[in-house]
This record gives sequence, C-alpha cells and structure tokens, in this order.
Amino acid sequence: MESKNRRPSESRSIIDSACSKRIIIAVMGFIGIANAYAMRSVLSVAITEMVEDIHKTAIDPNGCPGPIKHTNTTNPNAEFDWSETLQGHILGAFYYGYVFAQIPGGILAQKYGGKHVFGVGIFLTAVLTLLTPLAARIGPAYMIGVRVLEGIGEGPSIPAMNALLAQWVPINERSRIGSFVFAGNMIGTIVAQSSAGYLLKVTDDNWPLVFYGCGIVALIWYVFWNLLVYSSPNEHPTISDYELTYLERHLKGVNKNKNTLKSTPWLSMLSSGPMWGLMIGQIAHDWALFMINADLPKYMKSVMKFSIAETGVWSSMPHVLMWVFAILTGWLSDYLISNGKLGILQQRRLFSTIACIGPMLGTLAASYAGCDKIKVVVLFTIGMATMGFFYSSMKVNVMDLSPNYAGPAMAMVNGVGAVAGIVSPPLIGYLIPNNTLLEWRNVFWISGGVVIVANSIYLVLASASIQWWNNPVPTSETDDGDTDL
Repeated sequence: MESKNRRPSESRSIIDSACSKRIIIAVMGFIGIANAYAMRSVLSVAITEMVEDIHKTAIDPNGCPGPIKHTNTTNPNAEFDWSETLQGHILGAFYYGYVFAQIPGGILAQKYGGKHVFGVGIFLTAVLTLLTPLAARIGPAYMIGVRVLEGIGEGPSIPAMNALLAQWVPINERSRIGSFVFAGNMIGTIVAQSSAGYLLKVTDDNWPLVFYGCGIVALIWYVFWNLLVYSSPNEHPTISDYELTYLERHLKGVNKNKNTLKSTPWLSMLSSGPMWGLMIGQIAHDWALFMINADLPKYMKSVMKFSIAETGVWSSMPHVLMWVFAILTGWLSDYLISNGKLGILQQRRLFSTIACIGPMLGTLAASYAGCDKIKVVVLFTIGMATMGFFYSSMKVNVMDLSPNYAGPAMAMVNGVGAVAGIVSPPLIGYLIPNNTLLEWRNVFWISGGVVIVANSIYLVLASASIQWWNNPVPTSETDDGDTDL
C-alpha cells in the first residue's frame, strides 16, 4: 500500500479509534448482508398469506388445535392456488440464480474490488424485490423467473464481501469482525420475518407491502454504501496514517500490489483438500439455515397453528439468539486464539461442529415436544442459536486459506453450499404434502443426517494455513504446514 497525503498522526486518538474506516466498512457490510437476507427470506412469511390453504383434506391426528380450518382458505385475500410442491420450487428458485452467480461474482470481485460488486448486486435485488408482487400476479413462471434473477443479484454478495474483508481485516480481528458482518444475515431474517408478520396483520394481509418495504430500505442503503465504502485501505481518501500503517503491518498474506496477481488458480483450488472440506462443510450449514429460513414459518403456522403475526415473530426468534451467539463467539474465538488457548484450526473445527450438532438436536427435539408452543419455540431457538458458532469458524476459514483470492475461493465454497438451497425446498415440499407433524419430523431427521455427514468431512479435510496457491509470485514469506495445530 502506498501512503497518500493524509493528516499526521503521532498516536491513535480516541477519535481515530471511533472512526476507524474498517469499523465503518464492517457496519455497512453488516447492514448490506442484512438487507440481502431480508429480501430473500421475506417471501417465506408472505407466501403463507399469498396462497390459499385448500390442500389439506384430512385433519392431522398428531397436529395441534388451532383456528386454522382445513376446508376453507385461511386468508380471504389470498390470491394464488399453489401446491406445496410448487411453493417449494418458488422458494428454491432463488438458489438456482444464486449458485450460478457465485463464480462470476468472485471473478468480478477479484478484478474490480468488493465494493462495487457487492453494492450493485444488492441494488439489482432491491429492484427485483419491488417487482415481485407484479410477477406473482402475472403467473408462477414469472415469479420463479424473478426469484432466479434475485439469486443472480445476491450471488456475488458473499464472495465480494470476503474479498472486501480480506483487504481490510487483520488476522487478529478476523473472527469478531467477520462474525459481526456475516451475522447480518440473521438480523435481516429477524427484521424481515417479524416485521412482515406484523405488517400483514395491521394491513389486513396486504402482502405486496412487505416486498415494497424491503426493496426501498435496500435502495436507501445503497446510496450510503457508495459514499462510505472503498475496496481497499489504499483507495480510501480519508483513512488515518495510523490505521493505514496498522493494516499494512497486520494484513497477513495479502498482496499489496494487485497488478502482480496471476489469474485465479481455479484448478489449484479444486485440487486442494481444505477447499473441498470447506465446500462440503458449507452444505451442512446451508442446509440447516435454508430450511429454517424458508420453511420454519410454514411449520409454525400449519403444524403449531400460530397466527400470521405470531408466525413472523416466533419464526424470527431463533435468528435473534443466533445473532447474539455469533457476536459473542467471534470475540471468544479471537480471545482463545490470541491467548494460546486454542490453535486456529482447533477453533475452526470445534466451533463448526457445535454449529452443526446444535441445530440438528434442537429441531428434532422440537418435533417431539408436542403442541406445547412455548417449549417448541424454546427448543427451536436454542438449537438454532448454536449455529452462531459457524460465523467465527467455517465462515472465515476461506480467508485463512487464501487472503489474496478470498473472493473467488468463497464463490466456490458458497456456490457448492447453496446447492442445498436448490435441493431442500422442493424436497421438503415433496415430503410434506399434507403439512403434518410426522411429515415434518421426517424432514428434520433427514436434515440432521445431511448436516452430520457434511461436517464430518469438513473435520477431516480442514486447514487454517495459507495455501501455496495464495502466493502470486514466489516469496520467502510462505506459511507452510499446519503450525496452528
């Protein structure tokens, strides 16, 4: 990095600390991720009021008592007669575009920087979110098409954010800042689902408003993103000399001169055991997360018989505690690593395992808790809260392996993981034709099996060392071997 003409700084003042550019970028990234997940997840609540509930022909003998009738529509304003299978395809359509856009997004982030790739992707998704009600009313094929395009818009978001953070976040801050930024997905889901449920209640099920609200908020964020964020410290016009020097000293493995970077080493990545471990491990997390994001509102309403307002609030509760855990475990991770309590690789393995086993046990226990609404919500919430351990472990592991190619590497990892989003909603729709408790319990058992197998593979192949293909040119400062063991 080359210093520009900036104000002199003898020591880091309180103002410099409070106005740290990497903190501002982290906060804006957090809000951006929150917007992205709000726009993708709001449909899971809205669809419960968009669609006529006329597909149940028999009362579930194991189901819960409630106001839902099985012969009439639950919402007189519902406009669409979509089967459970079709709803699954609509919910899963987003991930077709999402997977498709991962690699191109990673390449663009590597070439042009994370700022513009991330920002433009969220902007396009916002526009498409505003068009969602129109698409739904034209026909389900158009609805699926808009959801695919939204996935293309959001596809570059995680690779671009990884590329951005790799340029801004020192290794000793990686767990807590990375956890904070990526935990925006939970806040976005919380706000989207809880506010959607409330808005549907107070507006007499005027479901288009939930899409308009999400889209407008994201467009406002985009304006501030362009004003406040830069792709690298060297590009920032007002960064302090102190912070620039600090980042130059502590950004381990980052090449300061992007002109020396060779083309992205895709084949080397594909031959890397740790990369395969990450890609398969990502499936474990994404399977559980996508299932909860897309289908928990439906479970709460159809099986537990919550009202629409209750569905939005209680479906968001697991994400509240998950967010708290993500922030706390980020700080805990950096403390354990900095003080020699755990090696980096040990921390990544331990926390990722907790993040996989917890949700499996919580969802299964909830399905055996009968119709005790409080107990079910508590079990879901505690189980899913443990997923917060993921963000300071597997989610930041890509930056451990390759700071220089964090964007493209994350594109591969996130793309493979997102296949779970393509498979799980239609599969769940197929497995729950009548939305009964026993059908849902089978879903939770299958999901638990997928999660355990995928995480086990990650544990075997995981690494926290900078990989050989990270270095664009031979250097004397290589990081060979898993010294963090």
